[in-house]
Amino acid sequence: MEKVTFAKVVGFVLAILFALAIGVSMWALLGGEPGSIASEKTRESLRIVGFAGALAALATWWVQGFAAKRGFVVRVLFALFVFVVALCSFGGLLKVLYVMYTYPNKVDWSFLGLYWASQENLINFVIDIVLTPRSAYAALILAASIYVALFGPREPKAVEI
Repeated sequence: MEKVTFAKVVGFVLAILFALAIGVSMWALLGGEPGSIASEKTRESLRIVGFAGALAALATWWVQGFAAKRGFVVRVLFALFVFVVALCSFGGLLKVLYVMYTYPNKVDWSFLGLYWASQENLINFVIDIVLTPRSAYAALILAASIYVALFGPREPKAVEI
């Protein structure tokens, strides 16, 4: 079992606060534009984006340990990639769970039906988020990557002689 240190406790607290800030910010960015959200299906997707953002932030923070020994630019690019992939994945998964919970009689519960439902919901989630360009959204994702690179898990570089 790993030893609990002050740095790990502070890192855990920063990760939770980071996830809360990203989740609330993503929800606020998309929830603040009621005129631009046309359909009910799109509004359902955007209700999920705050939770998906928070989960993606936690996943990015956790996975950042793999790039902890790299330089700043590599850590930013790694965090950016992981955050975007995790956001889309968690968003699609949460949308599938939302549909299963709210409309259980419309779900094909066979293995193939669940597979295609997950694919459809993932694609719908990504399209609903990317369809209208939101520069504030892109800036928030880039800021999250920079934050993780600055304050996330870091280790000293190993120098070989």
